[in-house]
Amino acid sequence: MNVTHTLMALMGIGLAVVFSLFVAGVAFAIARWGGSPVPESVSTSGKAFATALMAISAVLAVVLGVFK
Repeated sequence: MNVTHTLMALMGIGLAVVFSLFVAGVAFAIARWGGSPVPESVSTSGKAFATALMAISAVLAVVLGVFK
C-alpha cells in the first residue's frame, strides 16, 4: 500500500470511531429519555458503540481487502 492508501485507511478508522461515538451518544440519550437509570443507559451506550464499531470495522476490512 502506498502512502495515500495508508492515510485513507487511517481516516476511515478515525471516521468509524467518531461515528460509533455518535451512535453511542444517541443510544444514551434515547435510553435516558425512556426513563432508564444512568448506569443502564451507559451500558446501552457501550453496547451500541461496540456493535457499531464492529460492523463498520468489518465493512472497512472488506473494502481494504478489495482495494489493496
